[in-house]
Amino acid sequence: MKLARRIGLVMLILVMAAGIVFARGQGGTESAGGGASASPAAAVPGSLPRKETLYFNGILWDKVNSWNPYNVGGNAFGITPNAGLSRQLIYETLFVYDLLTGTLKPQLADSYAWNGQTLTIQLNRNVKFWDGKPMTSADVVNSYQLQKTYATGASAWWSYINSVTAQGDYTVVIQGNPSSFNPKQIETSISALYITQKAEMDKVVAKIGNTPTALGQWTNMTGDSQIETQSGTGPYRPYISDETKAVLQRVDTYWGVSRYGKLPPAKYVAHAIYKDNATGDAAFRAAEVDISQQFISSVWTMFNVNVSTFIPQAPYYFPGVIPMIIFNTKDPRLADPAVRRAIAMALDYDTIGKNAMSGYTAPMVASLMLPTPAEQALIDVNALKPYQWSGNLQEAIAAANKLLDDAGWVKGSDGIRAKGGVKLSGLRAECPQGWSDWNASLEVVAQAGKQIGIDIQTYFPIATVWTQDLQNATFDIIMNSPGGVGIASPWNRAYAALSSADLPPEGTPNPIGNNGRWINKEATDIITQIATETDAAKLKQLWTRLNIIFLQEIPVAGLMYRPGVFHTVNETVWTGYPKMNDGSGVPPTLCIDGYGIKGLYNIRNK
Repeated sequence: MKLARRIGLVMLILVMAAGIVFARGQGGTESAGGGASASPAAAVPGSLPRKETLYFNGILWDKVNSWNPYNVGGNAFGITPNAGLSRQLIYETLFVYDLLTGTLKPQLADSYAWNGQTLTIQLNRNVKFWDGKPMTSADVVNSYQLQKTYATGASAWWSYINSVTAQGDYTVVIQGNPSSFNPKQIETSISALYITQKAEMDKVVAKIGNTPTALGQWTNMTGDSQIETQSGTGPYRPYISDETKAVLQRVDTYWGVSRYGKLPPAKYVAHAIYKDNATGDAAFRAAEVDISQQFISSVWTMFNVNVSTFIPQAPYYFPGVIPMIIFNTKDPRLADPAVRRAIAMALDYDTIGKNAMSGYTAPMVASLMLPTPAEQALIDVNALKPYQWSGNLQEAIAAANKLLDDAGWVKGSDGIRAKGGVKLSGLRAECPQGWSDWNASLEVVAQAGKQIGIDIQTYFPIATVWTQDLQNATFDIIMNSPGGVGIASPWNRAYAALSSADLPPEGTPNPIGNNGRWINKEATDIITQIATETDAAKLKQLWTRLNIIFLQEIPVAGLMYRPGVFHTVNETVWTGYPKMNDGSGVPPTLCIDGYGIKGLYNIRNK
């Protein structure tokens, strides 16, 4: 593989992973929501008028260190590098992803159309930057070009793009790369890449120089933590930022009145920085927080006339990712598909859902797909049933034991199976220490092994060791969440979990995906074909066949459906948040991510 192609793919995985870590980081029962610093509990900023301020928690765990829209590792409120659910408060994207329908909705642009490998975008002529200057195609082209000049989290998309050019002031043309054409990745870019003002970014470039990492390291902050440039188009701009809080103030000249019919009702959106989940939960109960993105254990115990989730009953939250166990298929103990499939069959998915996930998952069904209408429509559900196993745990365990018996794995006097000199013992199931929901899930994996004559022990190293083991294939069984949330889902998930098209040579680090190094040419060819297939009937055939191969081979096994975001609201001060089947069509993405931004205009004082 060409070096540029590999660098692009690595950057793509980083951007995809950002969304996964965002969802994962607030999970389980970690005291600090995924690595929060031990900062003092913040007081609610009393100087802000409560009826004009919308408060959040669970997004920011330390002081803002950057307002840079090109910094994938930045710590900011109002900006996120999540590929496909980019936050729309300060900077905006051309289109926004709708989690409910799996489609893109207009934002800075009005429409897009494909003609072969050429994507033509018509921009919204009403868009203005904060300084009043109109956004034109030159700004969009420059925003893409910056990602080519510098190494940023969005550089990945140049693996799939040949050129981005302007045709007049309000038309942009993206030409796909014929050697690696992938329309869904290009569509991801138009819903994830923030658009900035060329005139101001030219000044920034002159100041920071051309070192590849310079743009990512630029903070876009003045000495008092305010935003340096005027290049935002969003409805809010930074107002206050310190060790205890981050506050954004509404831009009353916001162009989006032409899109949404009015300004968002909240004059301020604010995030107090809490030391841990418990402190944030207490503030949420007290209505000092309106929208919570924290993991709240047993959220239903908080329910009252004001507190609710998007879905009123289990699983309470909308599914976004599938945490999986990945089998090292190069390990002789796990090279046999019968062993991998038997472990997956014997898992107590109900216990994982109830204990590890606090009930925030729909019942697991063996497949690559989320239980969402958009993803389920891609497969022939009935065609998969002969390859799936019983939902009754004891029946599934019995079937798993029979599968191993038939495959020649014989139990010894110690109850552990062996075949051809290979003994199914000493297997380690690994994930980072302190990720308590994942830790609990892997204990269930170890217990499943006992039920079928396989010795599996849990192993919880620090996160950096887990990352090294994942990328170097120095693991037996490891937990991760391949893929992300966005317009390219579920292709990203299938590619990251199963494709061998871009695997680096054995013995070299693999940050790309398919960390278990499973090789199946038919599956890889199908994933490649899906990327460019447009016929709905053919796509359904391809996705169904891919799922059948997956079910036969089980190179990975999903453990749960994890929420993309934990959207919990307290309506003591504000009401009108999106709810399941409320007719609004607004997804539960905190009223600020992707098409969820429309919900910000629907809220009102109670």
